[in-house]
Amino acid sequence: MARRTYHYDPVAGKMVEGRGPSRVDGPSGDGWRFSDRLYSANPFVAPDGTVIDSKKKHREYMKRAGVTTIDDFKDHWARARKERDEFYTGTSEKLKRERREDIARTIEQLSQRRG
Repeated sequence: MARRTYHYDPVAGKMVEGRGPSRVDGPSGDGWRFSDRLYSANPFVAPDGTVIDSKKKHREYMKRAGVTTIDDFKDHWARARKERDEFYTGTSEKLKRERREDIARTIEQLSQRRG
């Protein structure tokens, strides 16, 4: 028994038998992520009124405005969380050393006032 293939035909408005139109994206189908089609299909307007409809314009705008995308902070929050956890649990060797130095400095200052 042969396997049947269907695709959605937007003109007919329903599923029809047969192969659909070939994809330009290649086998992965994710080429849209790496092309300007994402921008040109849905251009957006920056808060200052600049129309951004290509990757190049997006990069230039971000450079000019001094802004970045969230993916530039990919590891930032994970590192910050680790540092917070180390701070609150007292497991950071650097913080332990700093606390010891602070305590020693405070004891030295207090002993100099008395003496």
